Amino acid sequence: MIEKKRDQSANTRSSRAFLDYYLCPNEFARFCVTPQSHSFRGYFRFGNATCYGNLAESLPGNSPNGSMFNALASTKIDSNGAIHLPFDLNEIIDNFRLERYVDRQGADSFLQDGYYFLRPLLPLAIRKRIQRLVFRRRLSSKFPTWPVDCSVEQVLEQMMALAIQSTGASEIPFIWFWPDGKYSGLTMTHDVEGQKGADYCDSLMDLDDSYKIKAAFQLIPEGAYKCFDSLVSKIQSRGFETNIHDLDHDGRLYEQKERFQRRATKINAYGRQYGIKGFRSGSMHRNQEWFNLLNFQYDMSVPTVSHLEPQKGGCCTVTPYFVDEILELPLTTIQDHGMFHVLSVRSLNLWQQQIEAILAHYGLISFIVHPDYITNSAEREQYRQLLEYIARLRDEGSIWVALPAEINSWWRERSQLQLVPVGGSWEVRGRGSERACVAFATLVNGKVTYRIKDHSQS
Repeated sequence: MIEKKRDQSANTRSSRAFLDYYLCPNEFARFCVTPQSHSFRGYFRFGNATCYGNLAESLPGNSPNGSMFNALASTKIDSNGAIHLPFDLNEIIDNFRLERYVDRQGADSFLQDGYYFLRPLLPLAIRKRIQRLVFRRRLSSKFPTWPVDCSVEQVLEQMMALAIQSTGASEIPFIWFWPDGKYSGLTMTHDVEGQKGADYCDSLMDLDDSYKIKAAFQLIPEGAYKCFDSLVSKIQSRGFETNIHDLDHDGRLYEQKERFQRRATKINAYGRQYGIKGFRSGSMHRNQEWFNLLNFQYDMSVPTVSHLEPQKGGCCTVTPYFVDEILELPLTTIQDHGMFHVLSVRSLNLWQQQIEAILAHYGLISFIVHPDYITNSAEREQYRQLLEYIARLRDEGSIWVALPAEINSWWRERSQLQLVPVGGSWEVRGRGSERACVAFATLVNGKVTYRIKDHSQS
């Protein structure tokens, strides 16, 4: 577990999710759970966010699609400034991130297993039709929210509003999310699924390089290409990143725990052999409760909202988060396959809509574009336009375009930084502090607003 440099009082433990997100001084986080003789598990609202978990004082709903009790009405601030919540904040945030609100034993799980059993026999047109039907079915639910779900950020911002109100402070200092005062981080990744994609990697790197954007290539170690070794060497020699992508991409990695353990042993060995720090499963399959069996620094297998992925759910956040020792870098935008072949969208509008939503919560903008799917001129041109748009955002100075390994290093450094008072001001201390910024949260017309202290003064 990442070492947390915090005291472990009862209030601090209740505020873990808040403190890990903002890295503000402990005294500004005084959340506690209202003691109750009973609690009920289900869906409820907290401000504008849909939540799932144990709720005291009222009966939560069985579904996120009906009317729900708003727990904000039962949240109290006492005369000492303590904030009494009718739920456990840490539980609610973990239920989002670890997808504990999802029914893993329901009909969807059975249908998914059947689909992957029959997939090799199904024509492409039939597979696309099934994917569209699944998407429309999931879109009928109000939670998670399509095309971007920021429930974690919404809940934590509401907690920050309560913290400001409870302390009477005009603003609360915290350590800004991204280095050098950037509003957001952005990473481009390429999953290489077959020999066609492997053969196109050189051309794709040329295209990325033409916009001065380096990307990470996720490679399948067993059975997908003629020569895995040479592909790894070629990509790394050009300054691009390589990560392990499943074992053989057969859609069965997370089907059974025993099989996963056997395959994880092989996957970990490939990671050690090639000095690789990151992992992504095939088809975004995942079970975060098993991540402790993977020996990687970061994973990239969890979508923010999973309407267009085989496995339903989503982590409901656009911010990286730790699962024990592994940092999860969530997928926060639609994959090229979903864009081109499921929705048949031929513009940047959806990607731009997602980017704007992520920027509004200062999150990670992450993409998957497959070399296998952009060999045709129309798809390649759409990707070129995306690169041009990313380069423009980067050149305006608002986003940090980085490799997943760089983002992993920053979030690990940030998690260990401390904000300390110095001469009536605040200063960031610790490794990486030279890139860190002090920020302040305040309320403007009832809405949490952030300002970043000038980096040269932080």
